[in-house]
Amino acid sequence: MKTQEGSGVGIRIAGLLNKFLEHRHLPAILAMGAVLVMLPALKIGLGLDDLPERAVALRPDQLPLRMDQTGNPADSGSFRTVLRAFFLNRSPEEMALARNYGALPWWAPDNLKIGLLRPITAFTHWLDYQLYPNSPALMHAHNIAWFVAVVFVVTVIYRKLMGAGWSAGLAALLWLLDGSTYFPVAFVGNRGFLIALLFGLLCLYEHHRWRSTKSRSALALSAVFFALSLISEENGAATLAFILAYAVALEPGSFRSRALTVLPAILVMGAWLALYEGLGFGLRGLELYVDPVRHPLQFAWKIMPRMLVVLGGQLANVPADLLLEASPSLQPKLIALFGVAAAVVVVVFLPWLLRDKMAAFWFAVMMLAAIPASAFVPLSKNFGFVAVGAYGLIASFVGGLVSRANRFPEWPAYRALAWTASVLLLLAHVPGAIAERVGAANVTPRIYYAITRLADFGDLPDAEHKSLVLVNLPSPCLVMYVPGCKAFFHQPLPKTLRALAPGCITLDVQRTDDKTLVIQSRGPDLFSCDDMGPMHPAYAISTCNTAAGGIKLGKGHCTELPGLKVEVQEASKEGIPSRVAFRFDTSLDSPEFHWLWFNWLTVSNEPFHLPAIGQSVTLPGPSCRADLQEKKLK
Repeated sequence: MKTQEGSGVGIRIAGLLNKFLEHRHLPAILAMGAVLVMLPALKIGLGLDDLPERAVALRPDQLPLRMDQTGNPADSGSFRTVLRAFFLNRSPEEMALARNYGALPWWAPDNLKIGLLRPITAFTHWLDYQLYPNSPALMHAHNIAWFVAVVFVVTVIYRKLMGAGWSAGLAALLWLLDGSTYFPVAFVGNRGFLIALLFGLLCLYEHHRWRSTKSRSALALSAVFFALSLISEENGAATLAFILAYAVALEPGSFRSRALTVLPAILVMGAWLALYEGLGFGLRGLELYVDPVRHPLQFAWKIMPRMLVVLGGQLANVPADLLLEASPSLQPKLIALFGVAAAVVVVVFLPWLLRDKMAAFWFAVMMLAAIPASAFVPLSKNFGFVAVGAYGLIASFVGGLVSRANRFPEWPAYRALAWTASVLLLLAHVPGAIAERVGAANVTPRIYYAITRLADFGDLPDAEHKSLVLVNLPSPCLVMYVPGCKAFFHQPLPKTLRALAPGCITLDVQRTDDKTLVIQSRGPDLFSCDDMGPMHPAYAISTCNTAAGGIKLGKGHCTELPGLKVEVQEASKEGIPSRVAFRFDTSLDSPEFHWLWFNWLTVSNEPFHLPAIGQSVTLPGPSCRADLQEKKLK
């Protein structure tokens, strides 16, 4: 009797779920759900790239004195400047000012270029600073509005292509719950990805309308939306995955006729690339990014392991970002695990893929979108396009299995494997994704706080006349955030910034004369990291230290900065500095200097007491915290 009652309850729950997923107003319902799941983001505030971008959007009279000397545009706040420079695009003169001031680390390569062409997104940020410049909560609400639009449109598209059945609703629900979408929405500076994804989805919608009705207006709108996606963010290039996948899996006819349907998108992409390169935009000298156009062979070399992480992380709902926090020796094993997860899913899904065109379409979207997502080191926040294909594929597979479609093999062993895979995937992407979202809502503010703490140098007395010297900042790349951070907290800028060495390894600091400090790594080089076990955030910080490239300087290399000469005295066998001399123009004891070092035990910056001439001090790396914890346990 209890079994029958339990079965009846299960049937009723399944019926209600089915009714919900097939509801004709599901796009609007899930759009309202998008607001609810993102409400915690309203209280996060600004951080990371938001701070230098804010400095570009404000007028000079709203910023600390001498802000233009840090590389910030002198005509900040103007509409034209925001469109050009909001996303860190700087002229060679501005880059030189940033280097001389110290907003770039001394090892940053001469060809370093961070120039992103995102006028649509920059315009939305310009509006923020025109309407509510001091309200981060409203800026987050603006992001959420774009997310709501994406959820609505992706639901419409799933239902348009897959029919109004429950499997299309399931795909949309999975996309809404996807934990990797929390950070892009919560991070104000990442709005461009949402805008690019929205226009990319609208491009797919109009492309389908063109191919199914032969409407010329739909063709024109498809091309326009693709162009808008590209100039919203570079990741909009993944929109081409929708068009290519449609031609491969859904388009009838010969190869030639299918290829012609892709031609308009190729022309739009070519025009965008010509404009992008012609105006001098792009990323240069960044180790975490590989330009597939400028460096196709290097991209081809790196794409396979990165794609394994992208696909495995998306399908198994395991954050790909964890790879950055893994020790170098563990990373190949993790990449293999991501690859195994992706391969297992593909093998189980293969019989369905070979028999169902719609499943093949979503699979092709997922695979093709993973290619541009692999240009940068795998970060879950960049997986939105990949997720569209992945969730369409999963929902299509589960729908076919539940409906007992005759296109599935009848082998009992395969059926058991297919059901097992379906249950595991749904567990990972429903309760697992909900838990991930709850965790992200709690962790994201802590990440912001932790990074702020790393770059917190206090409100220095008489700062305008002091040169701030940071002996072992864990990530000297954080100095680029200092001017924007000072502007945000209405604090004066120091005269200059000097970040000497990364602090992820134990360092010996020797004063060889009145004006010179020599820093020697206890590890292979200055950019290595203490052994922190299998996983630790210090590994991610260490990776970011090499992001600016240019660290292979070699013995004898010299860098000249105003008031400072940096000379590499020793290098590792890979050519990375391991011992570096820093010779200042004035005595290290001069009152114009304010010296700080990063104490891993207190996780804060503290006053650095200069050693006497001929003496040295040791600055522990992050392993000192682990050593202290081990002693406490004993």
